[in-house]
Amino acid sequence: MKHPEVKVTVKNRIEDLLRVNSIFESFATQHDIGGRLRYHLLVSIEEILTNIIKYGFDEQGVHPIHITFRVVVDNVEMEFEDRGREFNPLEVEDPDLVSAIENRQLGGLGIHLVKKMVDAAEYRRVGDKNILLLRKSKSAPTPTS
Repeated sequence: MKHPEVKVTVKNRIEDLLRVNSIFESFATQHDIGGRLRYHLLVSIEEILTNIIKYGFDEQGVHPIHITFRVVVDNVEMEFEDRGREFNPLEVEDPDLVSAIENRQLGGLGIHLVKKMVDAAEYRRVGDKNILLLRKSKSAPTPTS
């Protein structure tokens, strides 16, 4: 049976990324999400979750991260919610892709990729929560960049 929405809560540990990928793979199979679309969504999950886990929390300890996968009409939506420090990834400047690698500043490439791989991204801060919504059409052509 297809579940239009799947929610998962993980801890801020890199090893929980495997669990999220597995849950998404099952969700993707149920909803006929394959090929380049599936790949782009998996890369987006990995980049966003890795950023939250590595950089989102000032204090040590275990912090929950809530992820929701849903299909709305012909769109796949992925929502990430955490109680880390306020951070809007959509405001990160695009990285320098022209200079020689050794002259470039580190960081920002993953978020840049995510912005290129999804059709829409929205960030909001609600109380002490960061909420990032990524949306991708199931039927639109996927960019090659």
